[in-house]
Amino acid sequence: MGAVHKEVMLHGLERHQMVIDGIIQELELEAYAFDIRLILIEAVTNAYYHGNLSDCSKPITIRYLLMDQLLKLQIEDSGAGDGKLVFPEAIGSDELLEEGGRGLYLIRCFSDSAEMIHHTMYISKSICPS
Repeated sequence: MGAVHKEVMLHGLERHQMVIDGIIQELELEAYAFDIRLILIEAVTNAYYHGNLSDCSKPITIRYLLMDQLLKLQIEDSGAGDGKLVFPEAIGSDELLEEGGRGLYLIRCFSDSAEMIHHTMYISKSICPS
């Protein structure tokens, strides 16, 4: 497969799982579906609740690029945040069931890199041929 570089825009969380499944199918990455789905669901949910403050009128943009064996994702919210998110290196077992911080921890665990710059989350994940 050649390089694929596209973007899709969401408003709210009504269609996000269907859109994410469509991205996985388009990129033919079913073997990585669990990881990619988890990363994108957590990132989009974070953008909706924390970036857009649960406002369905504000867009969330997902950009994705698959080139060679590297998947790059950008999830941009419409917030005015300063982008100073901390991706925890570890969380305690008692924190696994808490609402805050778990999603960023999971994104960090299932990706090669993740950072937030202004109101865009940049994530990369290596894809190894099967």
